[in-house]
Amino acid sequence: MRGDGLPGNSDRAIGRRDEPPFFIVGCQRSGTTMLRLMLNAHPRLGIPFESHFIPQFSRLIDRYGDLRARDNLARLLDDISNHRFVERGGLIQDHEAVLDASEPSYAGLVDAIFSHAVARSGKARWGDKTPQYVTEIDVLRDLFPDCKVIHVVRDGRDVALSLRNVSWGSACLPRVARDWAWKATLAHKMGALLEGDYLEVRYEDLVLEPQASLRHICSFLGEDYDDSLLDYHQDAREEMPERSMEWHQNSVRSPDADKVFEWQRSMSLGDQLVFQDVAGSTLEVFGYELVDRDARWRRRLRHLYYVFVKRW
Repeated sequence: MRGDGLPGNSDRAIGRRDEPPFFIVGCQRSGTTMLRLMLNAHPRLGIPFESHFIPQFSRLIDRYGDLRARDNLARLLDDISNHRFVERGGLIQDHEAVLDASEPSYAGLVDAIFSHAVARSGKARWGDKTPQYVTEIDVLRDLFPDCKVIHVVRDGRDVALSLRNVSWGSACLPRVARDWAWKATLAHKMGALLEGDYLEVRYEDLVLEPQASLRHICSFLGEDYDDSLLDYHQDAREEMPERSMEWHQNSVRSPDADKVFEWQRSMSLGDQLVFQDVAGSTLEVFGYELVDRDARWRRRLRHLYYVFVKRW
């Protein structure tokens, strides 16, 4: 057991590094892509398109045998290369170069994959932005004991509104509220174990006070702040796969204050109360405003709607 309270695995983990990797996590539609594009504008930081494969292959690693054997390591790399998100983001371009740079472990291979990818853009340090890793922080720390974790938190009611506008999202408000509350709370509790290696960033602060927020994030990462981060939107489209632009039109633009607390203008009182019934305590944990609970009939009608009509 390591001092941070999380289990370790010396056979898989990369030890202390001068510049450990960092991971951006959070509930989907919370602004993680915007932060990725902001930090990607830093002259030293490279954050490829979201990976999705790291926890998945960590759980399958025993299938590949002793990774000190190059053939086994190459077989693992081939399977990772075929992952649909790895293909979509063009993460792996030169298999032999990655293998030559890799330490004989899963973490070593992941490190080589990302290091080689960001080096193509002249960057010195890599990070990864995959929102779903919000529930996999323990896996990330197992592989990279000194990694940094940035958890982007957005008011869950705005998350719910945003999810209604994407093809893969859910319009069932109680379902969305439960999912948001569970993921945000889990990351918050895991972060308490990471102490100085975990940072919570509110989406609202990132949009309304981007310079102050980015200075704080750079300090957390041990990097100098650079004004280029505020100009991220100038080249943001080039950093996104075309297939993903359908869902990230706002992410590639400059921060939009109209997206902050949109629920106050666009969500019915009944829906506000339904969300609050499910996730009110989590809203309070993160300092978000609650609404008056007196309109009980509205809340009951909306609950019935989600039970019998809008179940997904």
